[in-house]
Amino acid sequence: MTAKIRILPSGREFHTGPHETLLEGALRAGISIPYSCNSGVCGECKARLVSGHLAPGCVPDYQFSAAEKAANYFLACRACTLEDLEIEVHEAGGAEDMPLQRIETRVVKIEQLHPDVMVVHLRTPRSQSLRFLAGQHATLEIPGLPPRNKSIASCPCNAINLQFHIRRAPGDPFAEYCFSALKANQTVMLTGPSGHFAFDDDAKEEVIFLAYDTGFAPIKSLIEHAISLEYAQPIHLYWVASRAGDHYLENLCRSWLDALDNFSFTPLLDEGAGSSPFSDTEIGQLLGAQRIVVDHPDLSHCRIYMTGPEHAVPETRALLLEHGLPDAQLHIDSFLRY
Repeated sequence: MTAKIRILPSGREFHTGPHETLLEGALRAGISIPYSCNSGVCGECKARLVSGHLAPGCVPDYQFSAAEKAANYFLACRACTLEDLEIEVHEAGGAEDMPLQRIETRVVKIEQLHPDVMVVHLRTPRSQSLRFLAGQHATLEIPGLPPRNKSIASCPCNAINLQFHIRRAPGDPFAEYCFSALKANQTVMLTGPSGHFAFDDDAKEEVIFLAYDTGFAPIKSLIEHAISLEYAQPIHLYWVASRAGDHYLENLCRSWLDALDNFSFTPLLDEGAGSSPFSDTEIGQLLGAQRIVVDHPDLSHCRIYMTGPEHAVPETRALLLEHGLPDAQLHIDSFLRY
């Protein structure tokens, strides 16, 4: 049995199970509401009950004022319900609403999915999970190594378990360490989130994602967030790889293809720059854009999210805008990775 929760003033709705907190249900549904400690202490997830009844539960350590108690305030991280509710709570409007956090995480799993790509799974303390928007990035620090700025590859709907895609790169001590010496249960300090490459939850357009190699990481986060929102419009993924076999999570993409009626997946292979003045990444980005305009000659009804280097953007942007894409509906993740 599930309960339907309606949020005011936005009117968004989500469902919770009998033993699920309202905060857990909201995050699972892709709805970002404020929280921090996740244990009933800080009061960040404060909400007001407008109609319905909460299930009897543990009393949080947070002390409400007399006025807040009279107005039916509660903490979403501790509250459960068995019936439909209306609640009033602030929702994050964008990246500017995400506080900068510094969290000591632990390595819980290391997956080498490709000779040159590994996925590092980090876990935050349950009392300090990371608040972020899909598509944002964070800085990772390991003692004795230069820090790295990496996209978060996982969905905000599970903010305790975080994923980062690490590509082997000669001369990069952080990547070399991850491939040769990183161990489970090791500490990794995380600072974030940063960046404005985020999904527009209120968008109504057909969505196209364009990724190149490990630029798939933030795209994966965005797609999983769109799935959690039950986004109704068609979703298309174009993933360009620099070499055969470099679509290191192709099985995941195929599973989305099988499970979702509105999803399509087009893997592409970049043959390399050759004598072109552009880099492989720039060529790959343009290759993806060229395939997009063949498949979608009229982009006026689309919204595009893509990753790639800043200096390659003008050529790709020009091609997409030439086919009707409104400039405001082109979102590019070109942050400085170090």
